[in-house]
Amino acid sequence: MRRYWTDLTTRDAAALPPDTVAILPVTAVEQHGPHLPVGTDAFINRGMIARFLELLPDGVPAVILPEQTVGASAEHLDFAGSLALSPARLIDNWTDIIACAARAGVKRFLIFNSHGGQSGFLAHAALDLRVRLGLFVAYAAWFDAGYPEGMFTPEEIAYGMHGGAIETSLMLHLRPDLVRQAEIADFQPSTREIEAVARQFSANPGNGRLGGFGWKAQDLQRSGVTGNAAAATAENGRVLLEHVATRLVELVTDLGKADDFVTRYSGA
Repeated sequence: MRRYWTDLTTRDAAALPPDTVAILPVTAVEQHGPHLPVGTDAFINRGMIARFLELLPDGVPAVILPEQTVGASAEHLDFAGSLALSPARLIDNWTDIIACAARAGVKRFLIFNSHGGQSGFLAHAALDLRVRLGLFVAYAAWFDAGYPEGMFTPEEIAYGMHGGAIETSLMLHLRPDLVRQAEIADFQPSTREIEAVARQFSANPGNGRLGGFGWKAQDLQRSGVTGNAAAATAENGRVLLEHVATRLVELVTDLGKADDFVTRYSGA
């Protein structure tokens, strides 16, 4: 079957198998410091989707909806090149597209996200579609797949959340032509300084820390990057991409087999 929604004819769309999973990629366009392009989140999402499709067995029906490239990136707008939609408009865009796709008879959806700043909106969009339209919508952010053991230090995983070793490794593998290698550095965030004096306060709360705060990218690091990009390698990017794409195949396969859940939640 054709894997991209935009490649289908209207007859193709109407004839999609009932267990088809339609995947909506949601990304962002925002600064990633001096060494990575503003489209980093989009390039990573596209690379993961492409490798996912290569690994996906022919018998698993899945189709990729049009990528929603601009996301919720208000924390980066003080840096040139960043683009952003308001959270409300962003969620409306996601839910409107899925609602239209459902008119073709698709009953299973996955919102696949590559921007940490909008992860909190995924559950809201999925629930809204469940309540208003009775749709079964799952969601995933690629970084929730975890990391191969020993690939990145615990400190980098905890603090390198934007443009550090993780994203730079992926870009060195996916789009080395767009990485300004002379600008790569160890961009140490102020998050450590905050947590050194605050027991329950962090820019990235959780894991026992109760409180967060509304921050802009430059509040955490003057360059807009947080993490040790100097530790990045293309090989780590290749292995990480394979890791996430494999988990995504498993997730979509699970959704394709979730007949009881789809029937229960969609009223099919």
